Amino acid sequence: MSGAIMQGITPQENSFMTDLRSKSSSRMNLGSWLVVLSVVFNFILCFINTRGWIYVNASLIAVVELAIMLAGFILIRHDISRKVAVIGALSIAYMIGAKLINPGLSLKIIHDFAIACIFWQIGYKTNIFQVNKCLHAIISITIVFAIFEFLAPIQFGDVFNVWQYYVQKGVLSSDTVNYSGTNLYLSGNRGSASRLYFPQIFGGHRISSVFLEPDSVGNLAAILFGWCLATYKNSPGNRKIGLFLIVALLIVLSDSRFATGCCLVMLILRVTPFARSALIAFLIPVCVMVLLTVVGSMNEISGWLPSITSDDFSGRLLFSGRVLDYWDVSHWMALAASPVYTADTGYAYISNNLGIIFALVYLISFSFTPMPNRVAGIMRMCVAVYFATSLCVGASVFTIKTAALLWFLYGASFRLSPSEKSS
Repeated sequence: MSGAIMQGITPQENSFMTDLRSKSSSRMNLGSWLVVLSVVFNFILCFINTRGWIYVNASLIAVVELAIMLAGFILIRHDISRKVAVIGALSIAYMIGAKLINPGLSLKIIHDFAIACIFWQIGYKTNIFQVNKCLHAIISITIVFAIFEFLAPIQFGDVFNVWQYYVQKGVLSSDTVNYSGTNLYLSGNRGSASRLYFPQIFGGHRISSVFLEPDSVGNLAAILFGWCLATYKNSPGNRKIGLFLIVALLIVLSDSRFATGCCLVMLILRVTPFARSALIAFLIPVCVMVLLTVVGSMNEISGWLPSITSDDFSGRLLFSGRVLDYWDVSHWMALAASPVYTADTGYAYISNNLGIIFALVYLISFSFTPMPNRVAGIMRMCVAVYFATSLCVGASVFTIKTAALLWFLYGASFRLSPSEKSS
C-alpha cells in the first residue's frame, strides 16, 4: 500500500489494479485448462460413445473442437497483433480465390493455423505457474491411462472403444479388418517382430492412452523434450531429470520411431552454436523439403502416380518426395488439385492448400520474429525440427490434441525469464 502511494497511486487505484491482475490470472487459468481439454476431449467423447450415451461422429467432434477454439479466441481477441491479422487476412483471401480455381483446395488449413495463433497467444499471456499446472495435469492423465491400457488392454478397449470411434469419425472404413483383435486403433499394434522398444514386454502393443492413437503420444514426447531442452537451465535438478525420464517413458510406451529421431536431432542442434539461430530455424524445414523432392526425382516411376510402396518410415519418406517431385507449379501454388492424396505428406498438404508463397511467408514470420530470451530461441529451434521431421510423413502436427500444447508452450517461452523455474 505504501509503495503504491509513494508512486502516486491512490489506494483505490491500487485496489483496482490488484483486482485487474486477479481477473487476468483467472482468465489465463481458463486458457491453460483449454489446453488440457484440447488433449482429452476426444478421449471423453470416445468414452461417451462407447457407453452409448451419444452417437459421436465427425460433425460432433468438429463442433466440440471449434467450441474450444472459440473459447480460446474470446480469451485472446484483444491481443491479436496487426501483423498476424494482416498475414492471416491475406492468406485467407488467397485461399478463397484459389478455391474458385481449384475446388479441391481444403480450407481446413485455416483452422490449423488458427490453433497456432490462438494457443500461442494464450501461452504468451500465461504465467509459468499456470504452465506447470497444465503440464502436470496432461502428463498425469496420460500416464494414468497409459498404465491402465498396458495392464488391461482388453478392459481398456471395452471402456474406450477406439476402433468404433474412428469408424464413426470416418477415419477407418467399416469394412477394415481389425487384425489386432482388440478395440484399439489400427496403429495400436505393430507386431512384436517390428516393435523397436522392449517387444518382450509389450509384444506388439503400442500405447495410445488419452490420445487414442500412439502417434500422438510420440508427438507429445517430442514436444515435451523440446520444452526440456529450452528450459533446461531454468529447472531444478530433480524436475529436470524427472521430465526427461517421462519423455523416455512416453517414447517407449508408444514405440515412436519418429519421436526417437526428432529428439535426437533436437539434442544435436541444442549443443551446437546454432541452437538459437533464426536462419537455421528457417532453413531446417526448407532444406528437408528440398531434399525430399530431390530424393523423389531420383526415384521416379515413369507412367505411375506416386504411391506408398512400403508402409514403413522409409516408404513414407519416399512417397512424400515422389509427390512433391510429381507436381508442377500450379500444384505448388494451390491452383490445381493434387492428383495424389496429401494426407500422408505434410509438406504437400501445406503447399497444395496454402500455396508455397504464403507457406514461406508464415515460415519467415516464425523464424525471424525477434526472440526475447534464450528459452524462446531454443524452443523455436525445437519447433522447427518438430515440424520439419513430422511433415515428412504426415500432417499430424496440426491436430489440436498436440498442437494446442505445442503452441501454448512456445508462447509461454517468450515470457520465461532466467529467474523463473519451469517444470
